[in-house]
Formats: sequence, structure tokens, C-alpha cells
Amino acid sequence: MIARRLAVLLSITMVACIGCPGAKMPTSSVDDSTFVRTMIELQRLQGDTTLDSLVRDSTRRIILRRHGLTTGELVQAARAMAYDPARAERVWTAISNARTPGGYKPIRRATTPQAPQHIATPSRP
Repeated sequence: MIARRLAVLLSITMVACIGCPGAKMPTSSVDDSTFVRTMIELQRLQGDTTLDSLVRDSTRRIILRRHGLTTGELVQAARAMAYDPARAERVWTAISNARTPGGYKPIRRATTPQAPQHIATPSRP
């Protein structure tokens, strides 16, 4: 529900911005990766039909708090994206890809193989 609202808000804001060329461009302190991770979690919460409305609302607040965001900051980030359609497209593509099976692939760090350990036998004097 929130994802749909943000998408609609983003679309309306983009249309409004085109009609107001002298308007000041909003800024946001939310980086794209935080926005994407937050929206992915909120969409997963939205899709969980086992939760009642009270638990869903509490979980939504917990998700925002975990990412250090308020609802207002999340909305402001969506408004700021309205001024950069290419950025908005990249962000929404990342969110959409996370919903498809196999779409979200966490970055794996390369591991260095450990050198074989040789246990030396104590030498006799």
C-alpha cells in the first residue's frame, strides 16, 4: 500500500514539477540504497497476509526506525526523485527486481583461500 502510494506520489510530483519550471528542487538526505532497502522491506510487509493491521503498522514503524527514517523523510526522498527521472527509474527498477525470484542478489565478498597449515613435529635436541 505504501509502495503504491509512493509511486502515485512520485508520478504526481513529476507532473507538477513539469508545470512549475521556477519551483525549487527538493532535496533529500536519504541515499538510494537506504531507500531501496526500506521499500523492499515495506513491500514484503505489504504482501504478508498473515498479519493483522496492528502488527502490520507496528512492523512498518520498526522497519522505518531500523533504517533511521521517518515517513516524512521517505516521502521527501520520493519527491526529490521526481526531479531526476533517470535516477527514479534506476531506484524503482532495483526495487522491482528484488520482488522477482532470483532478482535480489546480495553482494558477496571474495574470500581468499587459506594457506594450508602444516603442523610441525617438535624437533629433538
